[in-house]
Order: sequence, then structure tokens, then C-alpha cells
Amino acid sequence: MKNDPLIVPALRGAFGDWIYYSCVMEVSDVGARVNYAHEIHPDEALSQLIQRSLEGTRARHIASYLASTQERFFNSLVLATYGGKPDWLEIGNFKSPANPGLVGEIPPRATDALGFLALTGKEKIFAIDGQHRLAGIKQAMKDNVDLAGEQVSVILVGHKKDAAGLQRTRRLFTTLNKTAVPVAKRDIIALDEDDVMAITCRRLVETNSSFRSPKIAVISSQAIPAGNKECLTTIANLYDILKLVFSNQDGSRTDRHLRFNRPSEERLDQYYKSATDYFAALGKTFKPVTELLSSTQPSKVAPKYRTELGGHLLFRPIGLEIVTRAAIKLARDQKLSLPHAAAKLKKLPVELDAEPYVGVIWDAQRRRIIGTGKALARDLVMYMVGVDTDEEKLLDRYRSAVSDGSDWSEVELPLKVV
Repeated sequence: MKNDPLIVPALRGAFGDWIYYSCVMEVSDVGARVNYAHEIHPDEALSQLIQRSLEGTRARHIASYLASTQERFFNSLVLATYGGKPDWLEIGNFKSPANPGLVGEIPPRATDALGFLALTGKEKIFAIDGQHRLAGIKQAMKDNVDLAGEQVSVILVGHKKDAAGLQRTRRLFTTLNKTAVPVAKRDIIALDEDDVMAITCRRLVETNSSFRSPKIAVISSQAIPAGNKECLTTIANLYDILKLVFSNQDGSRTDRHLRFNRPSEERLDQYYKSATDYFAALGKTFKPVTELLSSTQPSKVAPKYRTELGGHLLFRPIGLEIVTRAAIKLARDQKLSLPHAAAKLKKLPVELDAEPYVGVIWDAQRRRIIGTGKALARDLVMYMVGVDTDEEKLLDRYRSAVSDGSDWSEVELPLKVV
């Protein structure tokens, strides 16, 4: 389909052997004129597969973001174009009546970079970086989201349809997409203004004395460093615990709405209250948790419960997660509030160097956590609190984990506590 001619403001630059044009385009023009990267995938079936993938759930999520977020923003989409003979119009004849000498100091390369890019409407334009953002724009246009007058930044590069041109553009496509690095959890916690868990984590450690550092270790790793003698857990583990609590509260099977759409301040207050209510219930059920969170000298509390011999289950990130999952499961099965469910875990064994944790998530000989045993420990705790379980299979898994060559028949499932 031929589009109308279009002139867009642009900067022209060179990087490597690419000449590029950094332009500002109306969102509607991007949605109407830009296609997916079919041109670099000659196989029609592959092109259709990519399009179906792009126009799926993620496109709808991005369209929802565009529709619901006033602070929406995209970084530049990288587009390739061929055909149509676009024209470059340089801006010149600069004047400065107040300081005419200044104009002469502008380097020619800078003046050459300013101008307009004139598109005839016959060009073929496709995205080589930002295809999901493009799919979101197209979906938003289908949904009649009002983006009139809004502009996005695009970078245009030239493409040729011969074999060498296809190979060159495909290489740029993979370079741009393979080198993209996911945002680290530590950066999300530190900076994200839409992620409910990150916002709540920051509020807890900044304003609530029970969670202020060093009680929550504000470090990048999930695990607690061996030398830490002050914290209950890490901020990364706190983030994960809050994700479980908030997802349960919302009755949602996905956490996407918690990560990408900042709720109202009133709703954020409700999430914050859910977090503090849950930890208050944990502290009421497991006294060492309250002892640390209420202490003014956490360095005198944590070493009592996180020791070389293991110590208390909840003073390890893996244990905090297992107990939280058990409380959530109990709350769902018995239609209880989460604090009420947490209270029912009072008789749960908590010593890591005893059954059912030793040999499962605690290596008593090496005195360290066994991360691979988390699923089994979680299922054992679920069984102990009364969750329906295939007991025969669970016993086989438990015997396999803790048997050291002795008679398996001596190993039995732990006693139920609820």
C-alpha cells in the first residue's frame, strides 16, 4: 500500500559503515508505515510464525501500557528502509545577529547532520529492533487508543534486497537483539517506579524501622553472605516473598500486572499493608522473626538463629520462601486470610539440622544450604500442614534424598502439624 509523502525532522550520522538517520515520527505513522522484519526472512511460513508471535499477548500488554500509562515512553526503534528514494534535506544558512562570529565556529560536520528526511511514501520500512513495541503500537491503533500528536524516536538505516544486503541487515538484526541484556533484579528494585514489589521493598527499607538495613540486607545477591550477622534476609528475597503475597492477594496466576502497571497510591498503600500484615503474622507465629525485626541491635539476634549448624528455617531465604508458599497454599485450600494461615504453621519444625530439612535443604556435613532440595522441602512442608499429597511418591522422593545407603524402610514422612 502506498503511503502519502512524509517529511520528518532528522539527524544524520555515521557509525561503523552504517549511515543512519535519527528521526521523530508520529506514532500513527509508525503504526501505519512500518512492518515486521519479513524482508529479512524470505521464508513465508517463518514470517507468518514471527508475526503471530509478535501480535500475541505481549503486543496486548504493550498496547495496555500505552493506553493506561501517562508517563509512557519508548526508546528508539531501529528501522530499515529500501525503495522509494527518500531524500535528505540539509538545514543551512544559520544566522546570529547578536553574535555572528559564533555561526562560523559551528563545525561543518555538525551543520551537515541537521535536516529533514523526505519520504515519498513508496518506501518499504520494517523494524529490525523494537518489533514488540511496533506490535504494541499496531494493537493500540486497533484498540483506538488516543495517541494523536504523540511522537516516537526512530533510527532509519538503508537496506538493500540483494543477497549481500539481506545478510548485512540480518547481521544488524541479530546484533541489536542478541546483545540486549535483561534488566537485573537489583536495578528493578532500586529504580522501577511501576513494579509494585520494588516500590514496596523500597518503602519498607526506607521508612519502616523493622525492615531498615541491616535487618534487610540491601545487596544484589539473593543469598545471604556467610559473614552477615545482622539480617533476616536479603532485599532480593524480600522482593520474591512480596511477589508471592501480592499475587495471592490479587488471585492472579501471573505477576505481570504487578510489574508493569503502577497502581494508584491508595492501592499501593493496600499492598504495603498486606506486606506488613504478613510479616507481623510471621513474627507472631515464629518469635525469632519478631525478635529480630523489633530489635535495635540485630547483630545480637541474627547470630542466634543463623548458625554454622543451620539454625532457624526462616533466617534463610529458601526457608522464608517455603514457609510463605505453604501459608499461601493453606490459605487458598481452607479459604483463610494469609495472616490466619501463617498462624496455623506454629507447630512447623524450624531447625535446619533436624528432620525434615536435614539432607533435603541442609547439608549437615558441609554446613551449607542444598538449593536443589527446595521443591522437596516445600512439598514436605505442604504435606505437614495438611495439603493433599501423593504420599507414596513423596515418601520415595524423601527416602531418595536422605538415604545414605542405610535401610530405606526406616525413613518415614514427617508428622503432620496441622
